Amino acid sequence: MVAVGRGSLRARLDAALAEAGFQVTSRCASARAAVEAVARDRPDVCIIDADLPGGALLAAAAIASPPAPPAVLVIDPGAGDAAPRAAELVGASAFVHAIDDDRLADLVNTLAERRALEQ
Repeated sequence: MVAVGRGSLRARLDAALAEAGFQVTSRCASARAAVEAVARDRPDVCIIDADLPGGALLAAAAIASPPAPPAVLVIDPGAGDAAPRAAELVGASAFVHAIDDDRLADLVNTLAERRALEQ
């Protein structure tokens, strides 16, 4: 699992994922670092904060490219109506504007299970 975000969002993701039993393998502060971490760690799920420096959607597109891409979840609390479609077009598996900690764990489980079935 690669959690990519900044500040309070990353801290909240880390806490919620750890409480749900997930292992966060990398925490990345830039799009480039996220792409490199996914190539190195081969996570099942990559969570990207839409405010990621260097371009969250660029990172999502690179990460979602074969071979064996992880599921990619983009989180953007301030996004407009077009953001989910843009995330889908670059290959993101899911997009959320906001999510509570319990639903985050459920969504990550679902994405990881879906990825396992696709392989």
